[in-house]
Amino acid sequence: MNPGIYVHIPYCSSKCHYCDFNSYALGQARTEPYVRALLREIERTAAEVKTESRFETVFFGGGTPTMCSGEQLVRILNALRSSYDLSPEAEITTEANPGTVTLEQLAQLRQGGFNRISFGVQSFDNALLRSIGRIHTDRQAEEAVALAREAGFANINVDLMFGLPGQALPAFGETLDRAFELDVPHLSIYGLIVEEGTAFGRWHEQGKLDLPDDSLEREMYDLVLEQTAEYGYEQYEISNFAKPGFRCAHNQVYWRNEPYLGFGAGAVAYWNGVRRTNCLLPGEYVRRMREVVSLSIEEERLDPRDALGESLMLGLRMMDGVDIDALSQRFGLDVRFLYAAHLRRMTELHLLESDGSRMRLTREGLPLANEVWAGFIGGG
Repeated sequence: MNPGIYVHIPYCSSKCHYCDFNSYALGQARTEPYVRALLREIERTAAEVKTESRFETVFFGGGTPTMCSGEQLVRILNALRSSYDLSPEAEITTEANPGTVTLEQLAQLRQGGFNRISFGVQSFDNALLRSIGRIHTDRQAEEAVALAREAGFANINVDLMFGLPGQALPAFGETLDRAFELDVPHLSIYGLIVEEGTAFGRWHEQGKLDLPDDSLEREMYDLVLEQTAEYGYEQYEISNFAKPGFRCAHNQVYWRNEPYLGFGAGAVAYWNGVRRTNCLLPGEYVRRMREVVSLSIEEERLDPRDALGESLMLGLRMMDGVDIDALSQRFGLDVRFLYAAHLRRMTELHLLESDGSRMRLTREGLPLANEVWAGFIGGG
């Protein structure tokens, strides 16, 4: 298994109403102390981990990584190169908000080694964008993709959302049409999940959120499946669609429950069977790095049974599914025996199907994946 690296940049221009990520609406002037702390963490972790593994993916997420300058992000990437064995062909991604990028910045990123960019577009409906707290317009999203291409990026992802408050099926269809016109090689299309602690979460509790009902949301997802196939995108995960050769390698590290290092405030690492979470607040993160104290606020070593259940849940997100014999060997546990009743029930309901040792969700099982996964996390 070739591990990945995740770098968290927690800064945003503003907090979107649906967002429960570890992100903060802070200005760009605050980024340099954080970047310096990141450089120290990268160097310190390399001395502690002492790995000879070759890393095949790097992913800068947030927050909005492009709140940092191109020079800052390249400096972080160069620190990773100095401390770890990054493959010459490594997929190196940064997330970006269409309202925060310039051609100069994108050119710096591309010349500095970034070869994949992921734009959080969410919708091409300007009224809807305002209602969910996004800072960009539909035209800015289109311009950002054009600028990325001009800067030399060929591997471009666009994030979209459905099931948003007040969103109708025809309007969502128009957003899909606009995305297809961009002809990017990768689309991530997610249904809204209303999370506690977000603005949407508070409004939902107060009965102020006009959400599409389950049947309408199912229609939206069905439209996604039909039209992505029509436009030549392969669905390789529940919410991810790629032209041939453009699957996101980094996300597949997560879905295969493979190891990765994590850097930054709130970043999670999964290494040698231990999941570790850094302190959340950027200011505290900078302070802890300055004082040379532990960044960790939570560490968990999963026992083989729990790790197997997570691997099944994550792996079944992918259309390729999971090899249950390989997972049984990896964790020293018999998948067929441990989850016999759940596997039988899910198969009888036509939510799961098997081909030899390969098990995957059916088309009927895609929108009911949570029910399938619950049986593995709950112990079968």
